[in-house]
Amino acid sequence: MKFLSTLLLVLATNLSYAQSDEFFVNANQFFQTYVKHGLVDYEYIKVNSRSINQLTDQIANYLVTGKDPVTQKAFYTNAYNILVIKQVVDNLPINGPWDVDGFFDTNEFEVAGRMVTLDELEKDILFSAFPDPRLHFVLVCAAIGCPPIANYAFVPDSLESTLENKTIEVLNIDWYVRVSKRQTAVSQVFEWYRPDFVNDTTTILDYVNQYRIIKIPSSHEVTTYEYNWELNDSNSEFRY
Repeated sequence: MKFLSTLLLVLATNLSYAQSDEFFVNANQFFQTYVKHGLVDYEYIKVNSRSINQLTDQIANYLVTGKDPVTQKAFYTNAYNILVIKQVVDNLPINGPWDVDGFFDTNEFEVAGRMVTLDELEKDILFSAFPDPRLHFVLVCAAIGCPPIANYAFVPDSLESTLENKTIEVLNIDWYVRVSKRQTAVSQVFEWYRPDFVNDTTTILDYVNQYRIIKIPSSHEVTTYEYNWELNDSNSEFRY
C-alpha cells in the first residue's frame, strides 16, 4: 500500500511537470506566431482561435500546487498576457481595452482552478506573491501605452535574466522614458504603482537609472505623460 501511494505521488508529480512544460512550449509558440514588433495580430488569432483556446484551457486547469515559486511566477505572467489577448479577441472589433465593460475588474477567467479578474490575477495573485517591479514591464494590458509585448513566453529557467533584460530594454526606449534637456517624462505606470518603485531613500529616477545605459541627471524634474489606451494591434498604422 505504501509502495502504491509513493508510485501515485511520483506519477502525479511527473504529470504536473509534463503539463507545465507543455504550457510553456505552447505559450512560446503562440507569442512567436502572433506577436510582431511588440504588437499583437488579434485578427489572425481570431481566425486561428484553436491555439488561444487551447492555452486558456491549460491556464484553467494548470496545477500550481507543488510548483516552485519561479515556475508559478512565470506561469502567472504568461497567463495574464494570454488572457488579456483572449478578451480582446472575443470582443473584436474594439479600439482599446476600455471599450469592453469590466475588462480588468469584472470579467472573470479560470486560472489554475480559480475564477479571477485580470486585476485580481495581477494584484492579488502575482504581485502579492512576487512583489517584483520589473513585472510592470512585461505585463501588457492590450494598449499602446504598455511596454511592447514580448514575442516569447517567460519560462522558469531563464525568468530572472529575461525580466532583467526586458526591463533594461523598456527603460531605454525613447518614447517610454522621454528625456529632454531638464525634464524626464515617464509612463503613468510609475504614478499608479508608485510604492512599487520608491521608498524613503529611493526616487523614481533612482529606479529608472538602475537600468539606463545613459543615466538621467539627478537634477531632472520627473513628470508623467498621458497613457495611450489605443489597442496594440499589429494591423493598425501604429508602430513602436
